[in-house]
Amino acid sequence: MATDEGGCACGRVRYRLRSKPMFVHCCHCRDCQRQTGSAFVLNALIETERVEILS
Repeated sequence: MATDEGGCACGRVRYRLRSKPMFVHCCHCRDCQRQTGSAFVLNALIETERVEILS
């Protein structure tokens, strides 16, 4: 079972994934570039009940 942890840049929000995401997607379209201010965006889809909020 996966126990990957993460959170926001300021550290106030922390979470743990109880399993691997169903899929991870990388997009390079102009809209995603505009929204992120980067060359691409990474998205992951996971079921809500598999995410544990730590703080």
